[in-house]
Amino acid sequence: MRKSSFQRIVALVAACFAPATASRAAQSMAVQVSAAVPVQEKFATTPDGVRLYYRVAGSDGPYVIAPFALYHGSSLDPLAKGRRIVTYDPRGRGRSMAAPLDRVSLDYLLTDLDTVRQAVGAERVSIIGWSGAGMETFVYTLRNPERVDRLVQLAPVAPRFEPYGTTMMQDRDARTDKAARAALQARVNSGEFRGKSAELCRARAVVSGPPLLFDPSIQLTIPDVCDSANEHPDTIGAYFGALFASIDGYDWRDELAQVKIPRLVVHGVRDNIPLAGNEEWVRGQADARLLIVGRTGHFPQYENPAVTLPAIDRFLSGDWPPGAKALP
Repeated sequence: MRKSSFQRIVALVAACFAPATASRAAQSMAVQVSAAVPVQEKFATTPDGVRLYYRVAGSDGPYVIAPFALYHGSSLDPLAKGRRIVTYDPRGRGRSMAAPLDRVSLDYLLTDLDTVRQAVGAERVSIIGWSGAGMETFVYTLRNPERVDRLVQLAPVAPRFEPYGTTMMQDRDARTDKAARAALQARVNSGEFRGKSAELCRARAVVSGPPLLFDPSIQLTIPDVCDSANEHPDTIGAYFGALFASIDGYDWRDELAQVKIPRLVVHGVRDNIPLAGNEEWVRGQADARLLIVGRTGHFPQYENPAVTLPAIDRFLSGDWPPGAKALP
């Protein structure tokens, strides 16, 4: 990829992968929903000394690990019946400790996942990898086949960076309210947000959140992560720049067949990530299936939980959910 194209994708991701901003009432409702599920919040320390936040919902059964506690919130708690759902924030995200940018890369993120696995004492786990973690957790499974039982790739990025990275960002850009974006930029240029990083984070979310969703009103149910300095615009931009430098031009198609465990790829019908890209995760793979979920963009666990969560539950229990298809 030409450097200018790469830099543009980094900038767009930093802007568009902003958190949705939930109302306090919506967050309170989420807490009430998960009240019946025992929850523990802890920290683990990586071999290079980075403290990682993790959350365990459920008290018994096999472990299921899902990166990005900051986005999942309590949305996966309904899966914690007879299981322990472990969500965590990778280094430099959410409630976890920031790390020097030279220690932000795909390899370090895989170390974070393994640190959490060891912290909960699990020899083998199932994994739910959402968005970029759908690719990252595939690589973890590829490199650690003895550690993973099943993998859910939930609204994942495609198995190769191009052409789908560019296509994804073009779609998000096309679905963005240009007038609202220009008005926000004018406010930024005027100095309105100087020294107010959290406010700018939330203002950006108002503009960048709706293009990721089938129904923009769903944005109010997704956690507000702007309380974390890790998620503020300048910080997250530098973070993605370092991370993307480690994955620029990735292509895992030749390694797909090396992963023998069952994989379920969940694709929202209105996700910015092209269907053709997610089909590549599955096509010709004996142990992989694709499930397309209606009325959903990039957040199936929030936009259509009535379909998404039972499908994941069934898959984690050992069966393919209805509608999951192999692609020859």
